[in-house]
Amino acid sequence: MATSPDLAQFQANQLTLKRGSRVIWENATWSLQGPCAILGANGSGKSSTLALLAGQVSPDDGQLTFQVGQNTIAPESWMTSVSLSAPWMDFPKYLTLKEIVDFHGIFKLERPGHLGWNALLESSGLDVGIDVTLGQWSSGQRQRLALALAFGTQTHALLLDEPTSNLDNDGISWFQNILEEISLQTTTIVVTNDVAKEAPKASSLLEI
Repeated sequence: MATSPDLAQFQANQLTLKRGSRVIWENATWSLQGPCAILGANGSGKSSTLALLAGQVSPDDGQLTFQVGQNTIAPESWMTSVSLSAPWMDFPKYLTLKEIVDFHGIFKLERPGHLGWNALLESSGLDVGIDVTLGQWSSGQRQRLALALAFGTQTHALLLDEPTSNLDNDGISWFQNILEEISLQTTTIVVTNDVAKEAPKASSLLEI
């Protein structure tokens, strides 16, 4: 798949990232643009790398830049320039679906049309009562919510950590169809142990 030069790009330059005493990256140089996958053994630091790309942690040394076309995104703007869905994220369990979506909309801009989060929540097959709080949802329902919000947010980059966990076959098909379409217009980076299922269109692989 050809990668558009207008898609967001992350560029690491002599980057070092540690978690405690464990070194994940040491003087590493790499770039990610378009549909990508991050691979590695369990505990290798895939999720920490995704948190780095999301602007939630900083490198211990070196530099990571986030560029869209000719524009470099300032570090303080990264949180509003990426969408993230990961198992280590958590929504308040006392909120209903409407309350969660309304809260998300305070900070994020919805994609237009059938790729917006409201349309995606409907197409995902998520079926919960209007007054049912998140704490009563199944793990599969929570995963559909997380993906719909991440997919449906208008950002330059989409970061996904093991996105098909807790999804049934219908949910996986829904995920794959949406991912393929969004990957044409947004840099998508997927942490996965199953590229064929979770990042089938990846044009580059980053292995830890």
